[in-house]
Amino acid sequence: MSTDARGARRACIVGIGTSDKFGLTLDEIPIRLQVQAYRAALADAGLSKAQVDGFVTAHGGVHGVDYEDFVVHTGSELRWVLQLWTHGRWASTAVIQAMLAVSAGLADVVAICNTTTHARGYGRHLKGLGESQLREPFRDIGGGHGESGPYGIDTPGAATAFVAQRYMDLYGATSEDLGRIALGYRAHANRNPMAIMTERSLSMEEYLDASPIVGPLRKFDYCLRSEGATCLLVTTEERARDMRQKPVAVAGWQALRASRDDFLLFGRPGLSLGFEPDEELSPAPQAVYETAGVSPMEVDGLYVYDSFTSNLWVVLERFGFCKPGEAFHLVREGGIGLDGRVPVNTNGGLHSEAHLSGYAHLVEMVRQLRGEAGARQLPRAGVLQWATPWGDSIILTPA
Repeated sequence: MSTDARGARRACIVGIGTSDKFGLTLDEIPIRLQVQAYRAALADAGLSKAQVDGFVTAHGGVHGVDYEDFVVHTGSELRWVLQLWTHGRWASTAVIQAMLAVSAGLADVVAICNTTTHARGYGRHLKGLGESQLREPFRDIGGGHGESGPYGIDTPGAATAFVAQRYMDLYGATSEDLGRIALGYRAHANRNPMAIMTERSLSMEEYLDASPIVGPLRKFDYCLRSEGATCLLVTTEERARDMRQKPVAVAGWQALRASRDDFLLFGRPGLSLGFEPDEELSPAPQAVYETAGVSPMEVDGLYVYDSFTSNLWVVLERFGFCKPGEAFHLVREGGIGLDGRVPVNTNGGLHSEAHLSGYAHLVEMVRQLRGEAGARQLPRAGVLQWATPWGDSIILTPA
């Protein structure tokens, strides 16, 4: 079995699938969406359900599907399952867990399935859906997005507005710089027939005409609230050689960071928000590049958890694509389009494709590496990176 620079075993993604469509409101029960994605992934890989013996999800009921429901509805026989905390911050962690499971022999093929619904869609039929969103701001120290319920900062958007405003005050970025990010994501979505915003263009004038919602954040700085499902099938590199599709290797990885400096999910160390000290960012070496044997300058496409536009500034600087305070210049001068210095979220991302917590980004990365992205295909797609503001990341390459 192939190993990375640290001697760890690699695994491959051999199948991808999504629900038949993504939408703001699909009016479908979660299990139906998940089965659509699962069947599509099985067909893509040329596998039967009997060959899948592992399962990971980060979105259980009622927002998504619990592993017990999945087993019953699909008639599966699984010998390894993992259900993570229902949250949007586990995409790379789910892949890493699947990779570890197949490498350790706990499963031969693991399905990473996630289904997202929301209160105005399927959730309107279920009393109480969405109540969990009220709990995080009222922890003793507030929520990880930066919420603080007793002070009225009770949404991720309100908290992230502090991040964006602090960054703009420190470095001189403008509303137009945030707008360039939103426009870039929308341009990619306009080339993606699965994207909810595929037929809706966005101009800078339209972006600026939208009234600020909180701080510097306007309507188009926010991600979508949407419904849909994804599935990725993971196995060992040896087994992957016999699959229908060209395998995609999980070549580099690093886990979610957790410390006082990493409490604020959509910020970064050095912005002096929350518990962070008032000092400049000094990026530490990133294990994701060491395990993959590449540098940020070799990344052909970047895929970011883009719940808010300012997240991109944080990721670019945290992972060393540029120095602190230079991310908005990189976007302004180099662009994030297909021919830009750093193409970002070629599917349209959470902003313009659908909010599926990053799993649709991973599906897009596999398509790009296979050369199946159609009108949005990158001219070069050899090293693609998924990264979040809070530090977790994976790198995918051809096997």
